[in-house]
Amino acid sequence: MSSNAFRETLERALAAHRAGRLEDALAAYRAARSMRPDDPEAASLTGLALAQAGLTAEALPLLQRATDLAPADPGIRFNLGEGLLHAGSLEQAEVVYRQVLDLKPGFVPAWSRIGDLEAERGNDPGAAHAYAEALEVDPAAVHPAARLAELALRHGDTDKSIALLEVGLSQHPTNDRLLGVLCEVLAARREWGRLGTTARAWADARPELPDPWKQLSRAAFELGRMTDAVQGFSNYLMRGRHDATNLAAYASLCLHALDFAAAEAALVAAEELDADHPEVLARRALLHMYLGRFDAAADAAQRCLERQPDNVAVYTVLSRLQQGRLDDAQCERLQSIVSRSAAPFDYRIPAAFAVAHALDARAMDSADTERASADVALAFEAYTRAHDIALARDSAEGRSFDRAGQSRRTQRLQALFPGGGSVIALPPSPVPRRPVFIVGMPRSGTTLVEAVLGAHPRVHACGERGAMQRMLGNLVSLADEGRAPDEAMLAKWATGYLAEPAAPAGRDVLTDKQPLNFSAVGLIAQLFPDAVILHVRRDPLETLLSIWRQEFAKSWAFTHRLEDLGHYYGEYARLMAHWERVLPGRLITLRYEDFAADLSAAAPRLLEACGLNWEPQVLEYASLERPIATFSAVDARGPVAVRRGRAARYAAHLAPLVESLRAAGVDPTTGALAE
Repeated sequence: MSSNAFRETLERALAAHRAGRLEDALAAYRAARSMRPDDPEAASLTGLALAQAGLTAEALPLLQRATDLAPADPGIRFNLGEGLLHAGSLEQAEVVYRQVLDLKPGFVPAWSRIGDLEAERGNDPGAAHAYAEALEVDPAAVHPAARLAELALRHGDTDKSIALLEVGLSQHPTNDRLLGVLCEVLAARREWGRLGTTARAWADARPELPDPWKQLSRAAFELGRMTDAVQGFSNYLMRGRHDATNLAAYASLCLHALDFAAAEAALVAAEELDADHPEVLARRALLHMYLGRFDAAADAAQRCLERQPDNVAVYTVLSRLQQGRLDDAQCERLQSIVSRSAAPFDYRIPAAFAVAHALDARAMDSADTERASADVALAFEAYTRAHDIALARDSAEGRSFDRAGQSRRTQRLQALFPGGGSVIALPPSPVPRRPVFIVGMPRSGTTLVEAVLGAHPRVHACGERGAMQRMLGNLVSLADEGRAPDEAMLAKWATGYLAEPAAPAGRDVLTDKQPLNFSAVGLIAQLFPDAVILHVRRDPLETLLSIWRQEFAKSWAFTHRLEDLGHYYGEYARLMAHWERVLPGRLITLRYEDFAADLSAAAPRLLEACGLNWEPQVLEYASLERPIATFSAVDARGPVAVRRGRAARYAAHLAPLVESLRAAGVDPTTGALAE
């Protein structure tokens, strides 16, 4: 048989081997060996393919035979080590790898394998040494660079990880292994913007892979872009595994994005795979709570804790369902979680708030004034600890509340909308839907107002939408560039806003209760000449204490310090006074205490102000099954009551808040802005 025929057969086998077609490779290798039974390369490669196919009993004699035929060939001896590795003979494999290095000290694969074996036995210094030796020979070698970067990450040296990966990626810019490790390092450094950019480029280069989409979703979630997070994870699911864990994670993202139908569908699919999966039960409990199915929510939460006693998300649901009233055993478990300083911030923070809620509930339930005062002090201390952990997280992520920056933003918005007909006036939108915006400070009663309106047959309650804030951001960005949107762009924004979300037939009025839209009132008035803008006000101390007692999203950096809350309230009051001045007659102010004290009288006036006919069913809003995905999910389904008195009990601890309000020019009692 000719030498050419042998080489061609061997090359064909190698091509199939590299492509992962082991069966085809073995057939071709055996054909090559039939031509030259004593060729060491053919014997070695055949043995390697057999070992990779799990046929180690057949592989090892061939690999040993090849080594005997070519004892000085490091590649053939390395393949013997690979066969021993597949057979589970790790110590013998390491001996062989070190023999390879005696033959060729710069043999990178052997150093990599020794590093892997050292890492497997827990010898991180030995593993790091081996990987470093490999990189000394080839600084861009993928496997040792990735493994050494992972080791550095595990030991907290993310700078070293980044440096190693950048060298590798300079030579292999689309390597999946290096990009995957880089994403994990960026997540550990909480560099969410760079993670998003890296994952986007990776997904563009390798759209068929699942992992880039998962990382893209992760970055979008951390940056508060919930719709993008949902879409990214949907792409991951289409390319990855449809198991209960991933479907529960997808349901969680859908809940954050307020897409309850998608969350329900994901949970149904997950329950078909594993109805007792802890994360599936946790998400199911949350969805039940949002929909007002409190007994079902409690049952799902308890079932979850039976399987996963430290599931913090479920404790948060139980805390809300029971209005903070957790038992001593639950509080002790939560306290142990809070005390785990090495645990992730986003695991400890909700646990700390749940502990504080339990202490607060005990204080509010106490009839003994002295005991209640002591419990309030403990609760205040617990809330402070929760915020301290949140502030540590914010510091690690480079986020903080900028008081001066917030003041500049107020001035910028006032300048963009000075009144006097200085902005483009749009005609009513051709989309036959009328928006009602419910604005004000968070925790001021906006959920109650939307719940009443949402019970009307013409109203589609949309909850806290993010669209208006995004449009306001676009407007400010254009202004920063010295530009302004023209009439066509403004009309496009208005039409796009009204087109989503889809609503049932007959519901031609939509509500948006994003409270922070108080900053967008000028833009709202411009985009929607027929919009109703409801401004809900509540006692400032009760409002701000209520905010401070909750765990808001990461972007709400002003919620962690009482002094920052007072300053923020001052900017809110200043901006609302401006809107009242430049948009006379456009705002309808509701005082929460008056509205809740006499709902039967307030509800008809509310409907009339929104251009709606009277419907008695709005007074039964609490019995309707519609999602309420706010901190008030439980309170909003109970009897209407004016919630006050907590600030009085906490009065001894609120001096920093009172002082900051006064410094901001706000009356702490009325919320009125000083002239």
